[in-house]
Amino acid sequence: MTAAGLESAGPMPAPAHGSGRQSGARGSGASPGRGSGASPGRGSGASPGRGQGRRAGRRKIAVLEAACRVIAERGADATRFADVAAESGVPVSTLQYYFGSREDLLVAAFRHASSAEIAALEQDVAGIAGPWEQLERIIATSLTGYDPDAPGGGRLWIESWHFGIRDAEMRADALRDNTAWRRLVAQVVRHGIELGAFGTAYEPDKVAVLTIAAADGLGIPLSLADPGITPASAVQDVMAVLRALLRRES
Repeated sequence: MTAAGLESAGPMPAPAHGSGRQSGARGSGASPGRGSGASPGRGSGASPGRGQGRRAGRRKIAVLEAACRVIAERGADATRFADVAAESGVPVSTLQYYFGSREDLLVAAFRHASSAEIAALEQDVAGIAGPWEQLERIIATSLTGYDPDAPGGGRLWIESWHFGIRDAEMRADALRDNTAWRRLVAQVVRHGIELGAFGTAYEPDKVAVLTIAAADGLGIPLSLADPGITPASAVQDVMAVLRALLRRES
């Protein structure tokens, strides 16, 4: 389906980092360049300030990506400012200035990872013509992320769920991310129904819920290196379920 096709199927999910959370205390840690010299004084000229803000923003993104690597390796509970400082090369004092607390750093890292992932997947899916191929790409992206050898991926999702059980703000983000994945699946299903490729026995939203549930369910043993399950076999298992759900009536 083309980008226009996705638009016709409904609005794409907004990246998680644009949520209303940023108005709260934790959100203050997620604003790139705040206090970093990005706001020049009157009469000092706008260009230098904008350049400084961009540099600060790029540095903060690099910090968040480093934090994601640490979380995937050590787990959220064991991730400290010192670990992220060692991975990123940014002093602990700067990390504290950027994020305030360890918990806010974790939330910002999870938000960055999920936002980048869903945005890349939406773009990837929009460039695929067939709805069956689009569904397979979504499922493959989800399940290959759970492979123990994958860089982060499913381990970050699992850590975000674990953290979200105890943290209401992270829980809201995790639920929003899950909704974004379901919405993308539902959009593809609706488009496939319009093309006559899919049957209508189940509502698209229900198919989306079952699809993501099946992918996450297989993702757990994948992340534990279950010898009886591979990413490729898991993708085929979920696709078999989808073929049954979306079978056209003869």
